[in-house]
Amino acid sequence: MFYKAIGLMSGSSLDGLDLVFAEFTEIGGKWEYSIKAAACYPYSSEWQTQLKNATSLSAYDYQLLHTNYGRLLGEGVNRFIQEFDLAHQVQLIGSHGHTSFHVPELGMTGQLGCGATIAATTGINTVSDLRIMDVALGGQGAPIVPMGEKLLLDKYAYLLNLGGIANITANRATGYLAYDI
Repeated sequence: MFYKAIGLMSGSSLDGLDLVFAEFTEIGGKWEYSIKAAACYPYSSEWQTQLKNATSLSAYDYQLLHTNYGRLLGEGVNRFIQEFDLAHQVQLIGSHGHTSFHVPELGMTGQLGCGATIAATTGINTVSDLRIMDVALGGQGAPIVPMGEKLLLDKYAYLLNLGGIANITANRATGYLAYDI
């Protein structure tokens, strides 16, 4: 199997929208990847303020922000595709969204960035709101990082992901253990 996808990420630093275009190949259960393009588009001070203050909004205004942010993400993808000459190459967009509420011990998490709006803006199938299923199943809402590490980076004994929260993954013979610190 061969996949070409754009991944989107926005972290708690509020510095901007990170984008990557990668190609993935799976043959007999073995995965390989190649990063073809990457960029970070800084947020305006207005967007930084809106994302920072999202938790204080009414439900109506929060949903409007969710949709408007989805449009911003879609426009960012369109810009990225144009700048890196990727027209007609992208099969899928994966959008983590921007985490605004996250209380996994209560089974709740909220990501801004409407996936349907991203898909409508770009014309590309979009997978979004990646945390909610893991939280619903009793997890911490970070299922994609350990799985990606296991499938794509299995030759490393330890992995460190630095962001708003540092995550350490230890590769053990019995499986992968992930820790938030």
